[in-house]
Amino acid sequence: MDIIKIIDEILGTSSYDRDYYFEDLLTQSQQRKINGIAVSGEKNQKLFIVFQDGEPEGVIVNDEKGTLFGDKAAFLLQGTENFELFIVNPEITKALASRCRVFDRSHVKKRMNESLPALGGKKHSIGVLCVTILKNGHPQKGVRVSIRRGRQELMNEMTTGDGKVCFRLMNGRYDCMVIDRENESYPFMVDFKDRHAETEIDIGGRGGE
Repeated sequence: MDIIKIIDEILGTSSYDRDYYFEDLLTQSQQRKINGIAVSGEKNQKLFIVFQDGEPEGVIVNDEKGTLFGDKAAFLLQGTENFELFIVNPEITKALASRCRVFDRSHVKKRMNESLPALGGKKHSIGVLCVTILKNGHPQKGVRVSIRRGRQELMNEMTTGDGKVCFRLMNGRYDCMVIDRENESYPFMVDFKDRHAETEIDIGGRGGE
């Protein structure tokens, strides 16, 4: 049986914990000594991290081109993904990790610690900006949020079930473009100054561009 189908079956009988952005996922998993599988889906790509006793022991990336395992898959981690974490029987995570083991865990953990390039040569501190997209007070799932500097798109993600999306960024001022499920665009400005900031954007009552 295809390993992705096996994982889907495992997740279907496992307990959902919660959504995490990447840095929190690694921190919480280590602190709680979690055995589980974290899943991130973006377009036609799915990314899985297998945790054993809190450590990211295995990584799998699946897309239309095929499936990568272990260190090769870990190189594709961006550090800006949102993950759903499922608590899984430790015997299962142990068996699964043996098929996709990351032998150099720095491939995973460096995504949390490495510095992003500073635009314009000026150095800033790095942090995590989380944005919740609302429409008339209701969280919006599946809405695309992109972070830009002028015409340059730096990164983009889809909101999760609670309307939230998180980005790992240098502190600074950014353009934020929200594109809803009707493909309407809503531009905003965000001024990101802290190591971890949360903000809400309500697109209700605003005309799209």
